[in-house]
Amino acid sequence: MISRPRITLDWLQSLRGIAAILVVLTHARYFFLNTPAWPAADQALLPGAMGVDLFFIISGFIMVYTTQGSDGSWRYVLNFAAKRLARIWPVYFVITCIWLLVAHSGLGYFREPSLWPVLARSLLFLPANPDAPLFFGLSLPVGWTLEFEMYFYAIFGLSLLFKRLRWFVLASWIALTVVLLPLRAGVLTFDVLSKLHYSFAYLSLASNPIVLEFLFGAVIALIYLNDRLRFRSPKVAMHFLLLTLAPAMWLVYGAIVHFHGPKAWGAAMGLAVLGIAVASKTIALRVPRLLVWLGQVSFSLYLTHTITQLWMTRWIDSMGGDTHGLAHVFITTAVALSFAALSHHYLEEGLAVWVRQRLLALLKVAPPVLVPVAPRQERAA
Repeated sequence: MISRPRITLDWLQSLRGIAAILVVLTHARYFFLNTPAWPAADQALLPGAMGVDLFFIISGFIMVYTTQGSDGSWRYVLNFAAKRLARIWPVYFVITCIWLLVAHSGLGYFREPSLWPVLARSLLFLPANPDAPLFFGLSLPVGWTLEFEMYFYAIFGLSLLFKRLRWFVLASWIALTVVLLPLRAGVLTFDVLSKLHYSFAYLSLASNPIVLEFLFGAVIALIYLNDRLRFRSPKVAMHFLLLTLAPAMWLVYGAIVHFHGPKAWGAAMGLAVLGIAVASKTIALRVPRLLVWLGQVSFSLYLTHTITQLWMTRWIDSMGGDTHGLAHVFITTAVALSFAALSHHYLEEGLAVWVRQRLLALLKVAPPVLVPVAPRQERAA
């Protein structure tokens, strides 16, 4: 594997945007609840929840792709941890507070002491109820995915300390927690809703098979970065792309797979990302700039869209407007995109960057030097 200057991959950014908009539309299907259109809306939009599985695979890919220059030192790992924490936690904290104010019409949530432990666990990315996978019960409902994200960042960062053995160590740890521990307990099903009652509660999250989706992404990144693993013929690359995307979409929209997990939506999304990644090494994949922009604001869009959906629904309902149907889906999605753009600008590019700089200064870790790269089919970072 040859280390190369890190550049932004437009096709990967576009996948992040697609994942985010799929999740937005999945939650928008509730606007059709208690209407004749509900069965059709549920059937058409529920598979969009696969955007979460796609996010996990992309995260695994990005972690490998962005740490090509790792030297395995504690300095590098602390740098990595500071950047990951600064990118996620400040934005998540602010948006969680906004959600609680909107959902509970003010400070009602904070006046209920029984909810404070849930909030504390939410802000620490700990399952509110370890015996209820996929651990949805956080204060910010969509925040459950960040429990798995932060766990993967932790084990990935620690694996970097093993230098050339890092991929072996990472895969071995995931195999131990996701395969061997459930196998010992006699419940190896790869069902993300399976319950394993460990005395150490956090093992319930660490052993959940959905963690394998991050590993899918990491393996795909290693294949992408290996220059020998590529098609020489553009025609063959295009056929490979079609022959991976078609089965992936058939698995999802043909109702062959129905839920999150490595043997369901995760398998389909992994196949699709593999096809795109490998084909992109041979053929130029030109994606619309709108999708690239959606990828840039995808984190904010994912975290904030339920806020705008709820607020807009209440506001329109208070005016006697129709909060069911396609028109409501359109207006709430448009507002969600605008709000996400504001969040991206002020929270991700403002607050999160400020926190990152403070953390790096506190740790006395020099920020990485950006090396200019020549323009090519993927934009320079």
